[in-house]
Amino acid sequence: MMRIRRRGEPSSPSHERGQMLVLAALVLTIVLGMGALAVDLGFMIHERQSVQGAVDAGALAGAQLLPDDTVNAASVALQYTLSNDKALTAAKVSVSFRCLVGDRNGDGIPDAADIPASCDPKADASWFVKNGLAVSPCVPANGDKCNVIVVSASNTVNYLLAPAVGIKQGSTGSVTSAACRGSCGGPPSGLVDAVLIMDRTGSMSSTDLTNARAAGNAILQTWDPKLQWIALGLLGPSQTTSSCTGANSGAFGLAASSGQYDTTTVSKWVPVGLSGTGAPVNEAYLNANGTLNTSSTLVKAINCFNTSGTGTNLSTPVKMARQYLLANGRAGAKKGIILETDGTPNFSSAGTASDFTCQAAFNEAQTSKTAGIEIFTIGFGLAGTDVCPDSSGTYKNKPATTLLADMATTSVDNGCTSAENTDGDHFFCLPKTSQLTSIFQTVAGALAAGSHLIVLPQ
Repeated sequence: MMRIRRRGEPSSPSHERGQMLVLAALVLTIVLGMGALAVDLGFMIHERQSVQGAVDAGALAGAQLLPDDTVNAASVALQYTLSNDKALTAAKVSVSFRCLVGDRNGDGIPDAADIPASCDPKADASWFVKNGLAVSPCVPANGDKCNVIVVSASNTVNYLLAPAVGIKQGSTGSVTSAACRGSCGGPPSGLVDAVLIMDRTGSMSSTDLTNARAAGNAILQTWDPKLQWIALGLLGPSQTTSSCTGANSGAFGLAASSGQYDTTTVSKWVPVGLSGTGAPVNEAYLNANGTLNTSSTLVKAINCFNTSGTGTNLSTPVKMARQYLLANGRAGAKKGIILETDGTPNFSSAGTASDFTCQAAFNEAQTSKTAGIEIFTIGFGLAGTDVCPDSSGTYKNKPATTLLADMATTSVDNGCTSAENTDGDHFFCLPKTSQLTSIFQTVAGALAAGSHLIVLPQ
C-alpha cells in the first residue's frame, strides 16, 4: 500500500536524490553547452585572425605593383590571400582600389600636386576628406590610376561541439585590409640616400634644361630633407675650380673642358653631395613651409648647371654615384640612383671610347644593383634612331631604350610607347615635355616609400 507523506513530514532521501540528479543534469547540460560554445568561439576567433593575416598579406603583395599594374596587383593580392589561409576560397575574397592623396594644408580639397603624381581617379573621383587625407573610389577598368588596394574576405567556421546545443556554424564577418604604395597623402617616410643624375649634353635644349630643372626641384618638394638625402650628379662632369655666379654663387655646375675630363674624380661627376638635415652637405633643401630653400647649394646647382660638350657617357656617372653612395650613405637607408638622359652613349674627343658604350653603362648599373642600389632610368625624348654604338656584343644595333630598361631595377623595354610609364617597373620614357616633372614625382614616391598597410579615412 502506498504511503502518503503528511504535511511537514521530511521527504525521503531517495526523493531528494532524484531531484538533485535532475538539477545536476540540467546544470551539466548548460555547462557543457557553454564550454562547447567557448571552444568553438575560440576556433572562430582564431579563424578571424587567420583571415586578417591573409588579407594583410594579400594587400601588401598587391600594393607592390601599384599604381601602374592593377591587373596583376589584383591577381597577386588574391593569390597571397588564399595562400595564407587555406580555408578561404576565391569566392570569399574581394579586391578593389582607391586613390589616396593628401590635404596637407587642411583646406578640405585634395592636394593638386598629388594628382596625377600619386594617383588619379579621373571621372570616377568622389572625394572624402578627413584628417589631412583625401580618398576616392578608383576603377582601373575606367583608366583610373590607383595607389591603394583593398582586400576583403570572410569565412564560415563549422563548429565541432556547439551543434550539441543546436548551433552549427559561425561567421568571421567581413575582414578588410588596405595597403598603399608611394607617399599616400603624406610626406614619404622612408630613409633614402639618392643621387639624381641630370643630362646636360648638347642635345638638351634650353627648354629641355628648364623642364629638367623643374623636375629635379619637384623631387625636392616631394621629399623631406630630414629623411631623404639627395645628391646631384651631372652628365658630363663639372669644373671643380670655379663655381656658378650671382644668386647661385658657390654651387658647381659648370661644364668641364676636355682637359678636365676624367673618370676617377667623384666630385666632378657628383658636384653636390648628399644634402639634407644632418647630411654630408648639412643643408635643408626645403624651408619649413615646404618651399625650396634658395640658399641650399643643391637648389642653386639645379638652377644653374649648363650644357656640357663632352659627349654622352652613361657608365661613368653611374659608377661615380655608386662610389659616392657606398662611401657616404647611411646604414639602413635605401640607396638609389635616378638617371635621366635624352640619348644613347656618344663618344667625343674627351674620355676613353670604351666608356661610351652601352655595354659599359650596363656593367656599371649591374654592379650598382648588386651592391644594393635601386636604379630608375628615364629616357627623355629618345628617338627610334637612338641606337647603341657598340660594334659587337649584346647591345650591337640595340635601341637605347633596351639599354635603359636593362640598367633599371627589374624592368622591361616597351619601346617608349604609352605603356612604358604604366607598367609598374623602374624604366620610364616620354617625349620632351613638362611631363618630366610628373615622372620624377612618381619616381620619388616609389623610391622613398614602398607599400605599407594603412587605415583609410572614413
